[in-house]
Amino acid sequence: IATRTPCAAILRPVATKAVDAAVLLARSLTPLPMQPGWHASVGFSRSILPAGLIPGGDELREGVAAKPVIVPESITVDRGKVYIGSTFMNACERLQISVTKAAPRTPTDKPHIERVFAAINSGFTQYLAGYAGPNVVRRGKSPEQEAFWTLAEVQNLLDLWIVAVWQNKPHPGLRHPAMPKKDLTPNEAYAALAGVAPTTHVALGRDDYIGLLPVAWRSIQPYGINFEGLHYDSPDLHPLRGLSSGLPEPARGRWEIRYDPYRLQSVFLRDHRQGRWIEAEWTLSRRALAPFSLDVLRAARKAVDRRDETAPAVDVLAEINRIQTNGANTARERKAAKRDSVNTPVVPRLAVVADTAEDLDEVDTDPPSTTSKPRQRRAARRIDIDEEQ
Repeated sequence: IATRTPCAAILRPVATKAVDAAVLLARSLTPLPMQPGWHASVGFSRSILPAGLIPGGDELREGVAAKPVIVPESITVDRGKVYIGSTFMNACERLQISVTKAAPRTPTDKPHIERVFAAINSGFTQYLAGYAGPNVVRRGKSPEQEAFWTLAEVQNLLDLWIVAVWQNKPHPGLRHPAMPKKDLTPNEAYAALAGVAPTTHVALGRDDYIGLLPVAWRSIQPYGINFEGLHYDSPDLHPLRGLSSGLPEPARGRWEIRYDPYRLQSVFLRDHRQGRWIEAEWTLSRRALAPFSLDVLRAARKAVDRRDETAPAVDVLAEINRIQTNGANTARERKAAKRDSVNTPVVPRLAVVADTAEDLDEVDTDPPSTTSKPRQRRAARRIDIDEEQ
């Protein structure tokens, strides 16, 4: 409230889940460079986005270092299930953070948060290609035909926009008693307040970040760890293969696994005997073009299974890469793909339009030949219009 610093932000393609709140808390307390997989994600965006959208290495490091990491003593939340559930509450209890619940249907209990959403929409979201706007008057003629970004790219752009733009933009209302007429930036406001009430630097490290991620229980097989149908392995797992963890319920002899639902190249196994985290990589992670989320994995598996229920993992990898790079296609390529879709299945994709996205569970992945006749006529009419253009 005092500095207007957004501690962290996460984009979701569908409804928010309890694990998202816990991951959000972990990211807010951990500097970006300390988060496993963040550098790989930025590197992917640099290679696929137009030059200049992501700052260079030195500039990026300076911006990330200047953004303060604020450890809260108390958090005010609405009464959504994701915040009052056990996952988020346990994470706050572990960090000794008190939680205050806002009154039901009372947004005025946290007006500064609602205002930040509006500021992000006006300062960031509306400049994305394909922005749909709050109504039809404030959007282009056909925003769905414009270029779009994948969810991973928009997440990186939002993180960097907060670091480079928001934190260095003067905000009306952020004032210092010694300079009552000067608007301060969030970084300047934090520096001024830290001089009056210095805080202890207790930002989380890599291991602390992993400890706040969602938990799962898995056995260690000869090939490694099976998580969401993918095989993860590491040389450090050799002494543990086929052994019981010895942990009581709910483990039942299985091992504790932590995973980041937005960066699934790796999972982390807790070796409680030696007090360490073992990072196990997906066996095909080096062939994946970018860090992918759990939503991308499930969309890829859903699309592959509809074509071939016995498809190997390499087909899932190809579909993941296709979804991740779909935003790099040109308008002409997308129009050609749309014409070809008459004879091929429609595969789900993650496309950000304004500040909403498609629900992956509701995307139609059946070939047009199996749809109803009115839908076939509408699809044929769209193809005719494209050919006339």
